[in-house]
Amino acid sequence: MHRKNKIWAISSLLLALAGVSQPCARADDWPGLLGPFRTGHSASQIALPKSLQSPKLVLKWKLKAGQGYAGLAVADRQAFLYDRRQALERVTCVDAFSGKSLWEKTIPANYNGGMDPDKGPRCVPTVTDRFVVLYSAAGDLTVLAKADGAILWTRNLRKDSKADDGYFGAGSTPLVIDDRVVVNVGSKSAGIVCVSLSDGKELWTATNYEASYASPIPWSSDDPSGSPTTVVIPTRYKTVGLNPLSGKTLWETPFGQRGPTVNAATPIPCNSGELFLTASYDIGNLTIRPNDSPEPTIIHRGFELSSQYATPVYIGGWIYGSDGREDRGGAVYKCLNPLTGKIAWEQTGMPICHSIAINASQLLLVGIDGSLCLIQPTPDAFTVLWKSSFGKGTYRALPALANNHLFVRSSSGNEGQDSWEAYELK
Repeated sequence: MHRKNKIWAISSLLLALAGVSQPCARADDWPGLLGPFRTGHSASQIALPKSLQSPKLVLKWKLKAGQGYAGLAVADRQAFLYDRRQALERVTCVDAFSGKSLWEKTIPANYNGGMDPDKGPRCVPTVTDRFVVLYSAAGDLTVLAKADGAILWTRNLRKDSKADDGYFGAGSTPLVIDDRVVVNVGSKSAGIVCVSLSDGKELWTATNYEASYASPIPWSSDDPSGSPTTVVIPTRYKTVGLNPLSGKTLWETPFGQRGPTVNAATPIPCNSGELFLTASYDIGNLTIRPNDSPEPTIIHRGFELSSQYATPVYIGGWIYGSDGREDRGGAVYKCLNPLTGKIAWEQTGMPICHSIAINASQLLLVGIDGSLCLIQPTPDAFTVLWKSSFGKGTYRALPALANNHLFVRSSSGNEGQDSWEAYELK
């Protein structure tokens, strides 16, 4: 079998039964990158702590983590952990509330490292009703059975298409839409690749653009909350909108810069039909409104919020997120109008924060230094409701919020010193 089409089918029966698989739809799930909608919004009505002055952060379980910066996913009261131990990548399914292992599968690790000595996966697992979709730092796309971890198929998309490893390996989490997987591969022959979820067969390819570390999102130009008509994919120098069925390019806009730069924050939809893009390294922020033209309308371009990797959230007409770079210190948390760039307020002395919107009325900030802060998302002021902390550690990996539990991963890159942690909010 030709290497380009090499697919390891472990169970033909399981593949035959695969069919169309939807992302997990339970209201209290966090089935992948940035939650159920890839927007940083929780779908469930979280029961917040009764006392906002002195909340309890109860550690429910803690497990040793290997290398990697991939956050975990939660679906059907199970948590899916993805890391690397020496020459093997490991995916573990545990009970979300006790940490008890339900199944574990190891896969040969093929990434040899780049600028960062950490060689583990960067991409959050995506969990559907039947499958767990993984994308390694080497560009291996693997689909496992959700029930028992059986490997259904795997393809090394980056190696097959001769894509460059970039600065840190593959780090753009693939997008699952119905029965297909869209991957930001970054090859000159196949910049973006769409494969069948059930067997890994190629369905279409598009562009010859290098990959970024930002992830694709589903999006509808008519109704941002409706069925996706477009896949929005941030590549290294351009953000493109593609037809998810055919791969046809609907529009594209320049966003990125040559040199030692990366785009890592995921695009954010705004309710009035715009998309908000942000990146550090003197790239800044851009608000666009795609239309029927090959080039979207530029609504605003500026440098009000330049995020190195933490994706902001959109709530009630305003963008909330971290501005600044971890390697330079001095991050600022800001609230701004994406249509005008007007800054409503900015809070200095903050760590870089991952943002989770709760009940569309409160905002949980998870600092990479282990701090935790609940604020009122309003353009009037930076209003703190309560603060807490996990203790010492570096928490770069994306957190997950499900069933009143916050799931985090300390991610310093030192194998054996990091951990997966689950906390109940009381």
